[in-house]
Order: sequence, then structure tokens, then C-alpha cells
Amino acid sequence: MDLKKENVIKIDNNQKTRLYDSDYLAFGFIASDDRNCPSPLCLVCGENLSNSSMLPSKLKRHLISKHPNLADKTKEYFQRLKESTSKQARIFERKFNISKKANQASFAVAKIVAKQMKPHTIAESLILPACVTIAKIFFGDAAAEEIKNIPLSDNTIGRRITDMSVDIEKGVMLKLKAADFFAIQVDESTDLSGKSQLLAFIRFIENDGIVEDFLCCRELPETTKGQDIYDALTSYLNHWDLTWEKCVGICTDGCPSMIASVKGFVTLVKQSQPNIFITHCFLHREALVAKAIGTELKEVLDMVVKMVNYLKSRPVKCRQFTKLCESMDAEHVTLLFHTEVRWLSRGRVLSRFYELREELMIFFTSNNIEYVKFLSDESWCLKLAYLSDIFQHLNNLNMSMQGKKENILTSVDKINAFKRKLIIWKKHASRGNCEMFPTLVQRTNLIDILPLIINHLESLIKGLDKYFPSISLEEYDWIRNPFVESLNVDFSLIDEEELAGISNDRTLRMKHTELDLDSFWILTAKEYPSISNKALRILLQFSTSYLCEIGFSTMTNIKSKKRNKLLALEEEMRVCLSKTRPNYPVLFKNHQGQISH
Repeated sequence: MDLKKENVIKIDNNQKTRLYDSDYLAFGFIASDDRNCPSPLCLVCGENLSNSSMLPSKLKRHLISKHPNLADKTKEYFQRLKESTSKQARIFERKFNISKKANQASFAVAKIVAKQMKPHTIAESLILPACVTIAKIFFGDAAAEEIKNIPLSDNTIGRRITDMSVDIEKGVMLKLKAADFFAIQVDESTDLSGKSQLLAFIRFIENDGIVEDFLCCRELPETTKGQDIYDALTSYLNHWDLTWEKCVGICTDGCPSMIASVKGFVTLVKQSQPNIFITHCFLHREALVAKAIGTELKEVLDMVVKMVNYLKSRPVKCRQFTKLCESMDAEHVTLLFHTEVRWLSRGRVLSRFYELREELMIFFTSNNIEYVKFLSDESWCLKLAYLSDIFQHLNNLNMSMQGKKENILTSVDKINAFKRKLIIWKKHASRGNCEMFPTLVQRTNLIDILPLIINHLESLIKGLDKYFPSISLEEYDWIRNPFVESLNVDFSLIDEEELAGISNDRTLRMKHTELDLDSFWILTAKEYPSISNKALRILLQFSTSYLCEIGFSTMTNIKSKKRNKLLALEEEMRVCLSKTRPNYPVLFKNHQGQISH
């Protein structure tokens, strides 16, 4: 090769840039990927020279001085070396891409494990073998081998869940800091290992809606006094540079440690936020109302529980009863356990028991069990039918007050509607009409039970008056409909002016019919901030602590007998319960993909 031959020179801003020539391969050099200013790259040692070295004389000097044993090699030799190097690079790139996908799949599986509240070992012991088998059947051995590269060990799944929890927590806190205010629901319970766990969920405004999300799960190491709860949550908020001043509402279960007038949790919060709105969970209050059923009805309920326990505690009897139900083509083949702490338990137990009463009578008769005398007693069955119906109505009320869109206003409407229904039912029952109780009305001789029904309905009405004493609808009518005149409402001058502006805006009147209340008041917040914030502070309130109840059920499933020493409970619950999606691109970027081995 002619050493005097120079590469092509390009002049740009008075600077010379040498371009690569294919003949330079004879010296063992290829060009780098930089097209604007390529540099020679040695195929043998990988050294990257400067652009000014893009000359045959300098390239040959490098080859002779650094690789004298290859000085007499031809261009064809270096061409083969180049092709071999390119092949190795493609293999490495393919392996790297596989490891990146395996890393992503590892996170995806970890989230599934957390959402399903399963032990971490299930990923490697069940999910991975199942995926490998499926991939092998559908796509062949090569795909199955790639699936095996996914890291799914016990420790890996645990790390993935912790990483996702940390990312979710940061995301929620960034949103919470950006919000003007938030509401919180708090409850405390004991887990399977006897440790006291404090759960908290939050509501805040994000974009054009009100969102709910998991806040934290804090273990209370010793006592569960109001001061302990206050200290735990205050410490958590302070860690994220948040204060109670942004909190506009707290919903609790109404126990002394929460609402005590001197050292209760909400009392301590009120010292730093005097205007905070305190709510005693509507579900807890409704459950307290439902407990008052009177002596006669309680005897029936207690006897139902005894019969259920008799069967459920004897496996042989339980199997025999199931066989009997199947032979009689019954809709159900087993009874349900009654659990006092589960509010919906009574209604479901009573309904199932009443539906299987004939099968129970046959079973108890054939086994000569004394419970037959109750099932054959018409008066006792009438009371059972009434209990089944009334608790079904109470269960429907309970379920209706749970959900993302539920707030103080909707819950107040449902409680007042139910109270009104009880008054109507009482009036009709006094006339001998029991159509509101579909199970009871199918039976005959209802006259004897009418006084008992009337007394029970009266006790329910009094219970609602006792536990829901200060519910007013008129006070918040302007939130439901700002286009009607608001009476007996203490507004400031600015609030009245802004409300007048909203009520006379025909565009907003049309929007009010199209949007829900949350979205409507968020829409008006920019133009009418004072009155809109006042409305949103009410709409933001939790009326129930149903999220905490869901959280405790989740905690029971996560921290089972086989996982009673689980340390990362909060991380597991956050990934399982949070509505915020992890920032997967950031997580993937911070974790190098590694093939399982």
C-alpha cells in the first residue's frame, strides 16, 4: 500500500477533519461511530486514536510497534478479524438485551406476587417453572431457555418489592406536597403475631379529580394510646416535610385512643390544626346501631350461631349435611360462620341459614338432635325470617357507603334516607303490611310478630338518632347545587361574591350537569378559589374508614401463619394497595440487568 496516500480532508470552520478510508483496514483499523469526526479504532487492542492519526504512516507505526507479530498480515486477515469482532458484539448485545428484558420481567412478576399477597418463594417455585413450560410448548426450547434467565429468587423478589415501594412512596409524597390540603383516615389493629399496626390512607386533589391512596403502615412498639398514634404519624409526615396544617379532615373509628377529649389522637392534632374536620366512621356507627336487636331477636340469633357451630365444628356431620343438600338440589351446600367483628357477617349467615332451614330440619330430625324444635316452631322461624331481611337491608346500607366517590354528603343522604325508610316501614308494619321484608312476607300468621317488628324498627330509629345526631342537609346544599339560593349559611364577603359569580355563569351551569361534584369544583377553583376551596374541603372528607378495613384484611393475608415474622410489611402493603404506579423506567435504569445463574 502507498504510504504517501492521505485520507480525504474536509475543511469546516478552518479546522481539518480526516475521514476514514477503507484501505486503512490493511493496518488493522476501523472507524469509530462518530460520523462528524471519526477516529481510528484498532481491531487488535481496541485502542482509539485521535482523528489526526488518520494517516497511513501513523496507523502502520502503531501496528508495527504494538503488534509486530501481525505486521505482515494482509487486509483479508483483518477483514476476517473485523467480521469475528462484529459477531461477538452482536452476541453480547443480544445477551444484554435479554438481561434487560429479564430485569423488567422480574419487576413485573414481583408486583404480581405483591398484589396477590403471596410468599416470595412462589415466583421461583411456581411461576417460573410454569412460564418455562408454557414457553417451551408454544415457542420451543430456545424461548424456554430465555425465560430461565429471569431472576426470581426469594431475595430478588423481596428487593424488587422494596424498590417499587420506595418509588411509589416518593411519587405519592410528591403529589401530596403539591396538593393544597389533604384528608386522612386512621385505624389501628393487631396483626397475627400480636403486633399493633397503625394504618393510614389519604385523599388529595390531583389534576381534575380527588384521589385516594395508601399513606403508611406504622408499627406501634408498646402502647396504643392517642399520644403514640400522634407521634407515629407526626414523625412520618415530618420525614417528608409535611405538617398537620395541610390536613383538613380525619376519619377514625371513634375509640377512646382516637377521640378522647384530653389525650386522644384527634385532640392532639387539633392543637396544631384547630379547624380540622373530625368524622366518626359511618360504618362503625351503623354497626353500633345494628347491634341493638332486643332480647327475643338476640335469642334467635344466638341459637342460629349455636346450630352453625354444631355443624361446622364436626367434620363428619358437616360432610353428611353437604351430601344431604346435594341430594335435595339445594342452592347452597354449607353454612357460613358468624364473625362478630365482620359487619356483614350477620346478614349473610342468617340469609344462608334461612335458605337451608328445610335441609337443616331433615338433618337434625334424622340425627335426633334437639335443634329440631326451633326449626319446627313457626314463631321462631318468623323471627328468623325478619332478622334475615332487616340485616340484609343493613348490609346494603353498609355496602353503599363504601367506594372511591363516597363522601360526607352522599353518606349523609344515605343515612337520612334509611332513617326515613325505617319510619315508613314502621308505619306500614303497624297496618299489617310487611312487603318491605321479602322473606318474611312469604310466611303466614304475621300478626303475632308485628309488635316485635315495630319495637325493633323503633329501636333502630332511636339508634340512628343517637349515633348520627348532628347531620344537616341544608348546610351543604350550595355544594350540591351552587345555582340555587343558599339559606342560613355563614359566608364571608368574598365567598358570597364568588358564589354569586358561579350561580350566574351559564357556561358553568351547563358544566355542572355534565361533571360530578369533585370535577366541577376543581374546574372552578382557578376562577373562584375561595368558595371552591371551601367546597373541596368538604368533598375531600372521608365518611368511612373502609380503606383501613380493606388494609387490615390485606394485612391478614400477607402476614399469615407462615409469614408471621415478615419485616417488610409496609412495603408489601404499599405495592399491594397503592393506586400509584411505580416509575418503571427509573427502576430499570437504576438496576443493571443480570442473567439468573
